[in-house]
Amino acid sequence: MTILSGSKMASSAVIFDMWAAPRPKTKHWGSGILLQKITDTLGKPDVSFGKQDQVDGFTVDIDPAVSPTVVADWRQLPFKDNQFEFGYWDPPYDKLYKPEGQEIWRCVRRIAILHTHIWPRAWLAGANREAMIAITLGPMKQIRCLQVFKK
Repeated sequence: MTILSGSKMASSAVIFDMWAAPRPKTKHWGSGILLQKITDTLGKPDVSFGKQDQVDGFTVDIDPAVSPTVVADWRQLPFKDNQFEFGYWDPPYDKLYKPEGQEIWRCVRRIAILHTHIWPRAWLAGANREAMIAITLGPMKQIRCLQVFKK
């Protein structure tokens, strides 16, 4: 499987790009392909806050006893402030999950959020937007936006 990448451009120090991926052959739409592309382009996240779609397979080097993939309540994570250097979060797309995102932001120095809506930078204290990458994958090729923020 390959991921096609559009031409990358930067404006005001923000990277804009477009990635298209074939539909993964998983029970759900899958994030394994996307996580590999993130690793290749932005660096490997040291923690993943997703709940399904091959995310657990990506975090095998993280202690499963404290892995956020097994934490049910994103509003009260058992981690220190800025404990992780780079996190990836793939929340459900039914709402924005603002309080959960703010709690996850507390635990990381940099985060890549995959969502169908644009996250306001103002919701994340001290955040600078590093990248916005439009991504199509899944059966309907619905566009999601990978938004990367750093402190």
